[in-house]
Amino acid sequence: MPFVVSTSVEKPDPEVRKLIRSHVMLGKNQGKTRCSRRREASNVADKSSPNEDLGAPSASFITASHSVIPPKIGSDLSTIRFADAVEPSKVEFVLRFSSIAKQTLFPLDSCILFEKREEAWMEPLTFDPAFLNAMIFTTLDYFDSMRHRNRYTMSQQTLPHYLRTLRLLRERLLHENDQALTTPTVSAILALAAHAHFVGDSESAKHHLGGLRKIVSLRGGVATFSDNAKLLVEILRCDIGISFHSGSRPLFFNKSSSQEPFLPYPDQTLLFKSMLKTTVRQTQYDSEIFLRDIDDELASAWRVMAGFCLMINLAAESKNRIATETFLDTMASVIYRLLDMTHFEAGSTEEAIRLGLLAFSSSIFLQWKQLGMSYDHLATTYRECLAELRVSSIPSRLLLWLLMVGAVSVFGCADDKWLKPWLRVNIDLGEVESWSDMQDILKPLMWIGLVLDEPGKDVFDSSFVYDLVTPPLDHSPMSIGSL
Repeated sequence: MPFVVSTSVEKPDPEVRKLIRSHVMLGKNQGKTRCSRRREASNVADKSSPNEDLGAPSASFITASHSVIPPKIGSDLSTIRFADAVEPSKVEFVLRFSSIAKQTLFPLDSCILFEKREEAWMEPLTFDPAFLNAMIFTTLDYFDSMRHRNRYTMSQQTLPHYLRTLRLLRERLLHENDQALTTPTVSAILALAAHAHFVGDSESAKHHLGGLRKIVSLRGGVATFSDNAKLLVEILRCDIGISFHSGSRPLFFNKSSSQEPFLPYPDQTLLFKSMLKTTVRQTQYDSEIFLRDIDDELASAWRVMAGFCLMINLAAESKNRIATETFLDTMASVIYRLLDMTHFEAGSTEEAIRLGLLAFSSSIFLQWKQLGMSYDHLATTYRECLAELRVSSIPSRLLLWLLMVGAVSVFGCADDKWLKPWLRVNIDLGEVESWSDMQDILKPLMWIGLVLDEPGKDVFDSSFVYDLVTPPLDHSPMSIGSL
């Protein structure tokens, strides 16, 4: 039975919000386990008199019978007025997927405090049809793409919701009604941009993101998202991901096309004090040895990222969480500055560090490689930079970090033929005998074990299968002899 259509722009009443939240909390916070009344009734029956009339139902039997509540028929969703006529099973699928999506799409979720996340995106399902259809088509399409990664086509059950999302948004933006600048509209357009980016349609992704950029400007800029930091995180992640993939200039915090100044770096001293409840000494990184000799802005970006990694590692170890704003401010302040640093010479140590930081950031802030996403432009630029790198001028530990970061973040299997032998040579030169030894090199520089240890260990172990006596292929971007 389809849901009743509701096109009202009013927010749902408290009862609807209660039902949505109760659905999200299914299986969670179940509270204390209560003793079964059936067991109590059984005990009463055991103590009943043997002379009791067995033909009549005992009081204990009646008590036990009424204590068994029949299973509920139907779904909580059947009582909710959603914004469009859709199949209940599809909305159910969206809600259930949301409970596991964060673990798949956002591995740092356990370390970040996203406040009021469920309410922020679930309530519009009841009053915004474009948002509702966008959530359905992106959820269904995600599973379509996972099942048919090498031959992706949008399924027949997904396509109608995709087309309806497009039509509703076009009508809304064409008539410039009150909904054109709302948060659900922003979210629906973001879904279109992210979907196009995910399936490799760069032009459509840029088109949707361009429209989103205009709406954000009409709303007053990114500052208007101060009450919804998670949505701004997703907008900027999409902008950054498209830039990494295509090489296009980002649309946000872009000096040539954006009026927003770069976000200031977060004050990490205060953040560390808040987490540790004590005075924090200035952390001395191994990287300070080479940071003294590079561009000041680049060195500042490195220090901020290294400090962020320390915070995440500390949060993971102590089971604490950092604020969404800390994640957002670090991501935006570091990455957009790095993307703007285009003046370093190709093959220089500074350019290698800049690209290494961008590659590292992709694995920390985007984390889409495991979903089959590629960052073609960033990978190509980084590969060419490493091929021209003057290794004699770079510290051996930094070189190991640059190679490991590239391997776990942006390079693919096709790069193994030149990357793994080069990595193996430097592992031997550094007398690195185990993954634990490698961690001792990576962590003092910049590393987040929660995200990178598993793929990092795979890269480390696989580098030992290469025969160092065999020269690399002629068409590889570099040779072992260049070391």
